[in-house]
Amino acid sequence: MKQVEDARPRFDSSRLIKVDTSHQDMMRKIDEEHRKAAYHRDNPVVRAFESLKQSIISFERGLDEEHEIGLRLAASGSGTVFHARTITSVEPDLIVFDGVDGEGNVLRLIQHFTQLNFLLKKVPKVEDTARRIGFVIDD
Repeated sequence: MKQVEDARPRFDSSRLIKVDTSHQDMMRKIDEEHRKAAYHRDNPVVRAFESLKQSIISFERGLDEEHEIGLRLAASGSGTVFHARTITSVEPDLIVFDGVDGEGNVLRLIQHFTQLNFLLKKVPKVEDTARRIGFVIDD
């Protein structure tokens, strides 16, 4: 008995079109970066945080090794100087200042971004090394 060959076309994998997934991945990353950039550009908290950051960095450039930034709330009338250690943007509308007072007491100031109103002051360092403020964006 003679075998009959299958008349269906055979699958030839060498003729497949190879999709360049690296290009698709790159386009997704670019799209995500554009969305993030638009969010940061259009978000008033992020803009306020970035302005605050640039102001503080500029002020810190004028400090020597014996001084650091002290913050005093301009509207409170309090004489308490706040040695800020970190400033964090907390979505959707808060900016948080963490630091210590002149006696080393830990302080946290939480402010709505529309209420930012304080005085930057050159103050003697409270530790052996003058500290500079770190900035954190809460994404």
